[in-house]
Amino acid sequence: MSNRSFLTSLGLAAAMAAMGLVPSMLAAAAAPAAKTPGITSANDPTKPVPGGVRWFWRMHGDYLNQTKTKKFDVCFLGDSITQMWPGDMFGKFFGKYTPVNFGIGGDRCENVLFRLNDGELKDATPKLIVMMIGTNNQGMNTAEEVAIGISTVVKALRAQCPKTKILLLGILPSTGTPYDKTKAINASTAKLVDHSMIFYQDFGPKLLDKDGKILPGMLADTVHLTRQGYQVWGQEVVPSIDKLVK
Repeated sequence: MSNRSFLTSLGLAAAMAAMGLVPSMLAAAAAPAAKTPGITSANDPTKPVPGGVRWFWRMHGDYLNQTKTKKFDVCFLGDSITQMWPGDMFGKFFGKYTPVNFGIGGDRCENVLFRLNDGELKDATPKLIVMMIGTNNQGMNTAEEVAIGISTVVKALRAQCPKTKILLLGILPSTGTPYDKTKAINASTAKLVDHSMIFYQDFGPKLLDKDGKILPGMLADTVHLTRQGYQVWGQEVVPSIDKLVK
């Protein structure tokens, strides 16, 4: 070893010692985070991360401010399918419940987890949370993984709002994901029901014809609802909300 190499090595060793680091500690620090059991895909829906869309932080900030007011009895939580409720129809169907809409376009399970960890719904006690999430995970995760992600969000909600009931809505059929995959996720989600604080409803079949194809006029694109689609959502879910907010 040359004198220069020796001195370089000596300098690195001294720096490591000064920081209290040893090679084994460095290796541990460099090791990737442990995978959640059942997750093999690159995307882990159980690890909280902020959404990557440009409007995420603005909307998250708005929802944090709304959380602080605590002036709502029903919270709709989800992705763009929730966010894009037409304002007039949202008021028509749900206005009587003093609702808030906490939908953010592009959100996946892990993004909702981040929002909750960062303070959305903290110390709030709405009567009911209506949640539809997982649509955007379907292209990145297996059906089992999406179900695990949804279950993780439900656990976070129960910890954040222990006195609040949760109505889980099944992921809706779309033209971008095989419906068999969506149905497998929904079947797993339905098992989270305890008939005390966690409830489940799947109105997706109402968007389909007798052959299982999406009815004309229900979708604006491959996944988002038209006003006609939101009409179905409102008509199907309002009776359930009425029962749960009594």
